[in-house]
Amino acid sequence: MFKNRLSLLSIYLTSVLVVALSSFAYLSNSISQQQLALENRASHLETKLQGILPKFIAYYDTESVGKIAGAVLSAEVRQITITDQVTSEQGTWSTPSEEANPTWFNNILSVKPIELTSPLIHEGRNIASLNLRFAPDLANKAVAKDLFAFITLFSISAGVLLALFTFTLSRNQKAVQKAASALDRLSEQDFSVNQLNQMSGIKRLDNSINNLSSHIQRMIQSLHKELKTLNNGMMYDAASGLPNRQFFIHQLNSWMGDDEGVPGAVVIANMSWLDTIYRRYGYAARDETWRLLSTSLQSAFSAQPNICVARISETEIALILPECSEEQSRNGLHTLISTLNNEVTMAGFETNEGFHVGVVHGHGLPGTQLLSLADNALQRAIRHHEVFVFNRGSEEQVIDRETWRSLLDNALKKKAVRLLSQPVYCLFGDTTEPLHSEVFTQANIEGTWQSGGRLIPYIQLFEKGVEFDRVVVEQLVNLHEIKPITQPLALNLTDDSLENRQFISWLQNLLKSELPAENICFEISEASARNNLTACISFSEAVRQTGATIGIDHFGRYLQEVEYLSVLKPGYVKLDQALSQNQNAQNRVFTETLANIADSQNITVIATGVKDDESKAKINADFIGAYQGFIHPPVPITPSEQTA
Repeated sequence: MFKNRLSLLSIYLTSVLVVALSSFAYLSNSISQQQLALENRASHLETKLQGILPKFIAYYDTESVGKIAGAVLSAEVRQITITDQVTSEQGTWSTPSEEANPTWFNNILSVKPIELTSPLIHEGRNIASLNLRFAPDLANKAVAKDLFAFITLFSISAGVLLALFTFTLSRNQKAVQKAASALDRLSEQDFSVNQLNQMSGIKRLDNSINNLSSHIQRMIQSLHKELKTLNNGMMYDAASGLPNRQFFIHQLNSWMGDDEGVPGAVVIANMSWLDTIYRRYGYAARDETWRLLSTSLQSAFSAQPNICVARISETEIALILPECSEEQSRNGLHTLISTLNNEVTMAGFETNEGFHVGVVHGHGLPGTQLLSLADNALQRAIRHHEVFVFNRGSEEQVIDRETWRSLLDNALKKKAVRLLSQPVYCLFGDTTEPLHSEVFTQANIEGTWQSGGRLIPYIQLFEKGVEFDRVVVEQLVNLHEIKPITQPLALNLTDDSLENRQFISWLQNLLKSELPAENICFEISEASARNNLTACISFSEAVRQTGATIGIDHFGRYLQEVEYLSVLKPGYVKLDQALSQNQNAQNRVFTETLANIADSQNITVIATGVKDDESKAKINADFIGAYQGFIHPPVPITPSEQTA
């Protein structure tokens, strides 16, 4: 801005200098012309008097000489002196002397007075000498008048031109600013039609920006279409329309492979009655039955968007019920059996016939192990001709709902929560300082520190998300008071908090007054962004106003469209661990596509689940810029080491 103003000032000063120089040049020329004109008039008068006066002087007609001299005198001809050559007598005629009325330029340049002396000759004899004095006052007044007119006209013209120039320059600057703003929006993939129609006001520039916008949109749409094509071609069963086994395994590794040990259930159902339909009516009837069953299952579990229902073989389906308690798993099992019974009876079979279900509920176990346990439960149900077999995948004390409520309430009341942090390091550059550190939460339940992932089903069940997050943020505030937070910390919040306006307002006040907002980042899971994008947008806009930033966790969990990136505008995305840990050919294709989409928006891609140096060495540095995992285990945040 200062440079722009300095440039305008220099232009204005130059204009003033041009006016001054032009005026000086005009003044010099005008003075020269007036001086020449005065000299010409003086010479002409001298010649006339040389022809008239000698005759009267020769006959001593002083009266006539005086009349002639008096007639010649004027404001310009100030004095006439005639000197007799014989007697040396002089006759002088002059006009009264006027006070000089000097103009401002008299001290610089002015018309000079003229004095002429010439002989008066009669019949070849010099009888007298003539002296004429001419005053430049009238000439100087004429110069001043012309100069004033010139300066006035030239200044008005220059002023008009400068005004037009300033208006044009201001308009162009505004056009450039609008164009730059439009380009900034395009860089953030904001393709709002109303905004782009009000870009610069310069048609050619606006057309260029529109062409660039269309080109960027086509490129981004091409990346999203590529992801969608990969997902539909590699992750879905054509006959049923359900996800296939590959997608199910991806979801299993994503939800159940979490290092925090998120509880959940894996369900496998074998539907032998579909074989009967195939033998009786052929594959067309069987495929139509699969489509009807797919619609019924998706409708039955539509209220639980994170549940994955997939077809894993010719007659089997599998379900993942993530972040759920044992009670919720049993409810999901009941919903599945009820749905299958509806389909069985519609196909002409008896209820609870033609299918068997195996279920395992657990936490802290790898997804592949849970799948194996679920399959064992299914085989047991088939052998014993039971509708279902429900197993626990891990030995744990079974706690009823009300006891869990009491334990959770007690932990929150006492604020029995501690924070741990795990650093995220760049793959290149300065690897000694973390890019940021992710904060993990543990709550003390009956003397045991339970991870936030372990507690999440009960936090959701009892709607304690906002209360839980308040305790976590307050703990962070307390730690900051003891030792200021000087390195970025990333914090995860529950879905309840993301859409609670009172909590967001409370959080904004803390970020403005008690926490260093510039060092705080809030991570939104891809599940939250997909299930409640409106709330996530509102939350991200609110915290950005304070100076905090946004990141995306579990990026690529669903292997589907990620258009939410363009509206949430995160600073980074953390690849889902199912992609990071299992870099087979299929995952590499998805990882590359997802990373290209993120990179197109200047978003850093972070690999997760990196357990050791061997895992770190497998990271594709062409697409991934940082990493996180148990290669650097989480450590408690203490007053002496808050940002470890």
